[in-house]
Amino acid sequence: MTATLTPEASAIAKRQLFDLIFAFIKSQCLYTVIHLGIANLLHDEGALSVEQIAEKTNTKPARLYVILRALAHLNVLQEQPGQVFAPTELSNLLITHQGASIGHFAMHLLEPAQWASWNVLQEALATGEVPFERANGETVYDYCQNHDWSGDVFINAMSFLTEHTVDSVLDVYDFSPFKTVMDVGGGQGGLIARVVKKTGCKGILLDVPYVLETAPAYLQQQGVAADTVKIISGDVFESVPEGADAIVMKYFLSAWDDENALKIINNCKKALPPHGKIILLQAFIPDLDEPKVAPDGIMPGVFAVQISVAVPGGEWRTRKHFQALFEQCGFVLEKSVDSSTNLSAMEFGIRP
Repeated sequence: MTATLTPEASAIAKRQLFDLIFAFIKSQCLYTVIHLGIANLLHDEGALSVEQIAEKTNTKPARLYVILRALAHLNVLQEQPGQVFAPTELSNLLITHQGASIGHFAMHLLEPAQWASWNVLQEALATGEVPFERANGETVYDYCQNHDWSGDVFINAMSFLTEHTVDSVLDVYDFSPFKTVMDVGGGQGGLIARVVKKTGCKGILLDVPYVLETAPAYLQQQGVAADTVKIISGDVFESVPEGADAIVMKYFLSAWDDENALKIINNCKKALPPHGKIILLQAFIPDLDEPKVAPDGIMPGVFAVQISVAVPGGEWRTRKHFQALFEQCGFVLEKSVDSSTNLSAMEFGIRP
């Protein structure tokens, strides 16, 4: 039986609930300002009046003001006298015209196709469908491939997530013992670029063709010589190419259910030499007695809902769950380390 809350405790509980209820408003205001390029505009030009911003973004000043004012109340923007808005440290992090940023990450999660998924969440729970597919008529990967803007935002969002986490992982996990490292599902190559530059090893980047289209230019931009990283397009469910003594997967297995994850792990095992390793880089769902918030503020248990809404597998797992999957495929856990972000590393070796 639940005890009756004191007036003070009841007030605190209501504040928490109000914050949850209004969270979608904050997110959509963010999306609008990023998508309209207002964060870019203020970053480049400094403080502008709402009329100036409206003219440059083809919007109506009165209605735009309400959104900008709300973001100023959230400290994303700074409102000055005369309905003038200036950039802040937060808004400058949201710019999207100087490389991959958290602004791309926000737009990917909040774009209309993703937003439509939440409108059918309840129905999809009853039918077992993937909400994104029910709402949009195709998988999230097909959608990104068929819609250029969404695909570009997705690739940049994933690149941001890599840039946000990779250095913290390299601070706690040493890739230097390996001669060749393969990044399975590595996108444009943000992770493998950092690994080869730090350790001097060779790299292999494996992903699907449309994702890899921008990889050569991206790797060159990162200062990686063309002969350092071999780019291979392929299907991990068919096979994984040989040639690496270590395979790294960052967030990748989270997109697949257990059955498909086991197929991927087994195909990786076939591609490795007997002394080879798999390094799983992942945000883990905490057990009941573990902290629910990662050091960078991400809550894996909450983020997991987004993954589940978007993809058929959509399984962010606990460490124990991942360990069990790898053990089924003949691996043993040899090392586990945490970083200063949401990303941790688990190293698996092939059982003798």
